[in-house]
Amino acid sequence: MEDQDSQLWEAGLAVVRALESAGHQAYLVGGCVRDRWLERPLNDIDIATSAKPEAVTELFERTLPTGLKHGTVTVMEGGYSFEVTTFRRESGYSDGRRPDEVAFVSELNEDLARRDFTFNAMAFSSAGELIDPYGGQDALRAGVVDCVGAAEERFGEDALRMVRAIRFAAEFGFELLPDVWEGIVKQRDRLKQVAVERIGTEWDKMMAGAGPEQAMHYLFKSGLLAYVKEPLPEAFAQAAERYRLNGAPPQWEPWGALATDEATLGNLLCLPALPDPDLRWAALLSGMYIGAEDASALLRALRLGGQRAARVAAVAGIFERLGGCEEGERRAAWIGAVLDFGRSAAEGALDIRAACEAPWDEERSWLDQMTISSVAELDVKGDELSGYLGQSPGPWIAETLCHLLAETASGRLPNEKFVLLSAAKEMRALEREGRK
Repeated sequence: MEDQDSQLWEAGLAVVRALESAGHQAYLVGGCVRDRWLERPLNDIDIATSAKPEAVTELFERTLPTGLKHGTVTVMEGGYSFEVTTFRRESGYSDGRRPDEVAFVSELNEDLARRDFTFNAMAFSSAGELIDPYGGQDALRAGVVDCVGAAEERFGEDALRMVRAIRFAAEFGFELLPDVWEGIVKQRDRLKQVAVERIGTEWDKMMAGAGPEQAMHYLFKSGLLAYVKEPLPEAFAQAAERYRLNGAPPQWEPWGALATDEATLGNLLCLPALPDPDLRWAALLSGMYIGAEDASALLRALRLGGQRAARVAAVAGIFERLGGCEEGERRAAWIGAVLDFGRSAAEGALDIRAACEAPWDEERSWLDQMTISSVAELDVKGDELSGYLGQSPGPWIAETLCHLLAETASGRLPNEKFVLLSAAKEMRALEREGRK
């Protein structure tokens, strides 16, 4: 383990020992035990104990009442925070997400029995003993996702577990056991009970994780996305359904952009090569022929934030604009796309192409040749246009500036104030002639 992980682990064990010294049972549990077994970085430490929340609060100096109803207290010790939860039994999941009733129990194994997957139902004692009553180590050795008890029941209790099963499989490079897959298919309609933002959070973790292509295969093939609480954009829903029905994914050809290339690319193969999760999103959606408007709508529906939605949509818009473009029109289409969606989006599209080993060399050269890519970079301002032409401000100023930008970015005009003013004067004169 890395030094930082070792320090976190030992700090967690110190909390366990403090609870034991006060006469309680306590163990490190769940994901931290799994990740330590896999020699993965530790994100946090969870602790299960026989101590009731009020006893935990009294024992430690700094605590937060994170979820007293469910027995959880956050303990801050040694510069870290730990969620300490009383052993509990859960029953009734009428909303398909949270238990209707929680009862505190005295035995660790009964607490572990309520957990989702066998590798998340392991515990570690202060004496160094690994407690594994449900075969979590066997699942880790075999490289599979297995549920504690019947998969269909676990997913019926908490529908989000179906999405988490897919995320774990993809992140660890594991397989979903047949009964786990069957449980997902049988219970997928219960996903309608889960808030969309929770699905969005899990999906975003998949896109940022180690196996996004495997995650997307499971997510689409399972048909889960047809059962989210709020409808996703129709273009995306149709693309996901085509994947589910057709099985093997199509070639990665965003908007026909590879149609004239000799490169043969498997769908999603470039995702892991892109370190930026937003570019992974853009590559995925472009590969599914999802344009800027629907890309933005999807990420907003998943509550991933307006700024990220706009960024992904802009990159998708670059591919959309160039899709099916005739060879002789390609340079003009590229320049227009850069002006409309921004240089950063164009750079993102180029990064995606490079990651897929099908670089856009010409487009890169065209971008490098563009001396400006925004109205703000023009060597003339709106008030200067108004004064020079002797016209009152109005919508014509924005139209004129956009025209000047297009001419300058294409190399037909130099970015020089007097030249731009003269071009604007000529353009306005031609407009007046056209109206006569």
